[in-house]
Amino acid sequence: MEFTDFASKQCHLVFHFTDKACKPPFRRFANSCYYISRDQVWGDEAFARCINIEGYLANFETLEEAMLMKQKLKKMNSGLHFFVGGRNINRRKAGGDWRWIKNGTMTKMTYFAFGNNEPDGIESNKQDCMFFSADEYYRFYSIYCDNYNGGYICEK
Repeated sequence: MEFTDFASKQCHLVFHFTDKACKPPFRRFANSCYYISRDQVWGDEAFARCINIEGYLANFETLEEAMLMKQKLKKMNSGLHFFVGGRNINRRKAGGDWRWIKNGTMTKMTYFAFGNNEPDGIESNKQDCMFFSADEYYRFYSIYCDNYNGGYICEK
């Protein structure tokens, strides 16, 4: 068996990181790149702003992802609500039919993390957008897309 004296050798390591860095204004958090904006806009405007920076309103496909972001928002202690990429696609269904919208595709939500008595939108009460509600300890909350201001979270 042969041993090498590594102390006397020079070693050059080259690391190649692929897709680890996030381009500004996005910052890495958990397994994705996010941009959290405190700009107060309507839900539809938030949707457009994320597209304009080559992202989309954040999708939290797992409860774990949502809980990590919830903790981050609580630590920020801004008191703001933040729009995310959940949309109700069927007002006629009790509780709605909530999907994550990402680059033109829809993914059915696989968990329920709405606040008390939520979601409460119906056909006559069109609350089709979703945000993390500061009033609900950053649980999901159904809200109007076109007449309620909040911050927003983009993902890339």
